[in-house]
Amino acid sequence: MHPERKIMKRVLFLNSKSPFPIRDGAAIGTNQYLRFFHDLGYEVDLAYVSEKDDRDMVEAGLKDICSHVHCFPLSPWQSYLKSLAGLLTNRKPLQVNYYHSRKLAKWVNSHAHEYDVLYCQNMRAAQYISDIDQYKIWNIVDAFSMNYQSAKKYARGLWHWIYKVDSDRCCRYEQELLGKFDKKLIVSKKDRRFIVEKSGGTADITVIENYTVIPDNRQLVNDPDAHNVVFVGAMNYEPNVTAVTYFCKQILPQLQVRYPDLKFYIVGKTPTSAVKSLQSEHVIVTGWVDDIWDYLKIASVVVAPMLSGSGIQNKILQALSVGACVVTTSIGMEGLEPDEGQPFVADGDEAMIEKICYLFENAELRKQQGSKSVEYIRRHYSMEVIREKFRVFLES
Repeated sequence: MHPERKIMKRVLFLNSKSPFPIRDGAAIGTNQYLRFFHDLGYEVDLAYVSEKDDRDMVEAGLKDICSHVHCFPLSPWQSYLKSLAGLLTNRKPLQVNYYHSRKLAKWVNSHAHEYDVLYCQNMRAAQYISDIDQYKIWNIVDAFSMNYQSAKKYARGLWHWIYKVDSDRCCRYEQELLGKFDKKLIVSKKDRRFIVEKSGGTADITVIENYTVIPDNRQLVNDPDAHNVVFVGAMNYEPNVTAVTYFCKQILPQLQVRYPDLKFYIVGKTPTSAVKSLQSEHVIVTGWVDDIWDYLKIASVVVAPMLSGSGIQNKILQALSVGACVVTTSIGMEGLEPDEGQPFVADGDEAMIEKICYLFENAELRKQQGSKSVEYIRRHYSMEVIREKFRVFLES
């Protein structure tokens, strides 16, 4: 139950992508704050850019939260051209140029005075209100600069060049934006630390994590004889591509020797050609699925072997919320609270193989750990806990 609502203020919520349906971590975070504003008594108007005019679908999906929805379609080819032009004409990140809409910028300038709060979800949306002299909140979400510095180590070809160029531009642009907003929030302590250090320790940024719904009446199969490993995430996101590639190349072959029946499920939308090429007798690449629960419930172990990335891994929180056993790396654990019920951390090939085998052989331990994981989510990442953090942030 959300607190009793009494409309006090109007907020203009700006986003760089369509927030509905909820198909990835970005949409999860966007919907979290749309709902929080609504629950805390704000009248919410949403304006966003999209590769297609999907306003009717978004409006229907968010009708209980948003009073008005404004969609500004962007042609992908025009966006690519704007990114290329930005290399020569400005120092903004390529992605900021990519998501720039002159129509949205003009609309915001004309209507901003109608709102008590201007709020933007990530750096790409910040461009539309950064120079408007009104009360503004910037949800940094992730430190793009840190993410890209890490991703360029593993990307190849064109993407390596893009990450190399944009990591420096993102770092510079993030620092420029810090002084232009009244309040800033970010999803993890690690991301906050990176940006604050770059600012010389002067940036005032509040950490507010993503919440996770704890589903009712969803029980894991927990078959002691099954050897199913599951990875969940958007499969066109470079850190996820790197993670599953690493797992298939370095971890899976050694596990198969001991468990010939092992199945590795890669569950997530938009798999790249590199991910599709991993498909085999033992590797199932699902693409988009209606409900990831269909795969989480049969997982003996959920893995998140992250070698790069930033922010909080929603895939881990979702798995913990249904009582799954999660094995991740130190990078995957960054941003999460250390406490009973947290994921198992295994760095390096041998450590990960050993931990997965140990869990395969101990079904009762998996069940006990799963119960602790649900309580871990309840203590640290429930809707009530995270919404209260945001309420304090707004009212402080």
